[in-house]
Amino acid sequence: MFSNQTALRCFRRNNFRIPYLGYYSVSHMASKTVETNRELFEYTSGRWIYNESLRLPERALVFSVRELKRVAAASIHRHETDIKSFKKLAEGGFNRVFEITMKDDGAKVLARLPYPSTVPKRLTVASEVATLDLIRSHDIPVPKVLDYSTNPDNPVGAEYIIMEKIHGDPIGESWYTLSDKQRLKVLKGLVQLEAKLFAIDLPASGGLYYSHDLPPDVKGIIIRPSQDSDVTAGRGEICVGPVTSLKWWYGERRLLCNINRGPHFDATESLTAIAEKELAWLQSYGKPRFPFERAYREATNYRKSVPEEHMATLEKYLKIAPYLVPKDKSLHRPILRHPDLQPNNIFVSKDLDIIGLIDWQYCSALPIFLAAGIPQYIQNYDDEESLHFIPPKLPKTLDEMGAHERSTALEQFRRRHLHFYYLGFTQRFNPSHFHALDHDRSHLLKRKTFTHAGDPWEGNNVQLKADLVHMVQNWDKVVTSADAEGGGGTDAVVPPCPITFDLSEAQDTLRIEKEYEKIDSQLSLIRDAIGVSIDGWTSNEMFEDAIARAKEFKKMAIDSVSDNKIDQEMTEKHWPFDDFVEDE
Repeated sequence: MFSNQTALRCFRRNNFRIPYLGYYSVSHMASKTVETNRELFEYTSGRWIYNESLRLPERALVFSVRELKRVAAASIHRHETDIKSFKKLAEGGFNRVFEITMKDDGAKVLARLPYPSTVPKRLTVASEVATLDLIRSHDIPVPKVLDYSTNPDNPVGAEYIIMEKIHGDPIGESWYTLSDKQRLKVLKGLVQLEAKLFAIDLPASGGLYYSHDLPPDVKGIIIRPSQDSDVTAGRGEICVGPVTSLKWWYGERRLLCNINRGPHFDATESLTAIAEKELAWLQSYGKPRFPFERAYREATNYRKSVPEEHMATLEKYLKIAPYLVPKDKSLHRPILRHPDLQPNNIFVSKDLDIIGLIDWQYCSALPIFLAAGIPQYIQNYDDEESLHFIPPKLPKTLDEMGAHERSTALEQFRRRHLHFYYLGFTQRFNPSHFHALDHDRSHLLKRKTFTHAGDPWEGNNVQLKADLVHMVQNWDKVVTSADAEGGGGTDAVVPPCPITFDLSEAQDTLRIEKEYEKIDSQLSLIRDAIGVSIDGWTSNEMFEDAIARAKEFKKMAIDSVSDNKIDQEMTEKHWPFDDFVEDE
């Protein structure tokens, strides 16, 4: 599909956060109120070059502006007549945020409203509130929750969280322009805050809630407060309950009743429950379909994927899962981590002290060996020197390089620098995390396999199977002598791998995996050239230009297979930047 490599060479690679796309529709109220407040009720912060007719309804949210103003003012003991301004501050894939500013003293609060498409309903807000209260009680700078409602049938007409506004600035794009010394200061502060987060003692893995916010039929395990923290924040007891992570509730998964969403009491349960969830969904709702990523379809000759193949792979994963649990019990301890630790969620003072971490939605506890890892915007796992913890050095020939080569070398150094010093600070300030990273050199493969086992199936039968093939081929590294029966002594015996693959199946799976990796690289270049993120989003200002560039790339792709009518038809039908049926 993307055979014209010449057109791609001049574009650099960029990475975007991958969202889960929902299939929900929100009807618009045809009323004068809606027309007057359309800017507040609808998504206006960007456009999509394909399937915009799906994305916009997902983000439509009608509510009572007057009632929201009232509860926001009341949260700081003010009257709605004291409000100076009410404006939309931000909106993303799951929530819309409004800023309410008061007269006289200029006090500001934020109102965060999840879209009707955001799931799990009620539990998402309830869990974020309890999470914020708990970690705030452990001296971690997060917004203070002033008021909240998990019931959309309230006078506002929507679930909401009212919280204080953090004063400071997000690192954002300045993260890439800071000096090495400045970046290290932020990095050190981040690791020190992570150490406080890792130190919170939890009785099980799962999401956090106030007990009274859980439905009567949902169990929760009470978190006993430590002596130096006030966990309750005056709202009651906090407990560990069901996982809120979106993959557990995506699509019809929210309708599944007889699955174990947590709390999970041991590491094996955490590993297996997520795959059992996906098996349950496949048994009830799975049907043949194309891979959601249209560019992947060529690699499997445009055949629809069958759910039975992925079910068989999940069964193999369940056989191997108990062997992925380390014998070291300290690595089983449930810990919390920020679910999206990226620069825009890190607020700093003018002196670059971290004064706020925002966006804790979908935060859940996991055993430390599954939660451990370097944050995406810091890690440099693709680089061998970073993987082997080698101190970074600038090339001796840097001054002799041309502008482009020099820029590439400096970027490589920056990534190595961040990766190395994150590990260094972690070793010094958060030894339990470093132990989890250093204990098992196959932890990246284990975490990736765990992630793929729980990902909602959208026609991709390759990723998890490829992970398992790699595990079979590297079994003596996956199950080391330290984790074998006998505890790593001279008598330790590594058990045989409980699963196998035919040679031809393994080779074919790894071949397609390589094809997918090439396609990912090509798509990243094309998205960067067009100016869109992974779901086709672009800014309002760039929309028309992005549409035009997407058409140019499509013409280029079709022209590159002009001698093959079938290839032309398939490229036209499965072009990844046109509207399409998402569950076809």
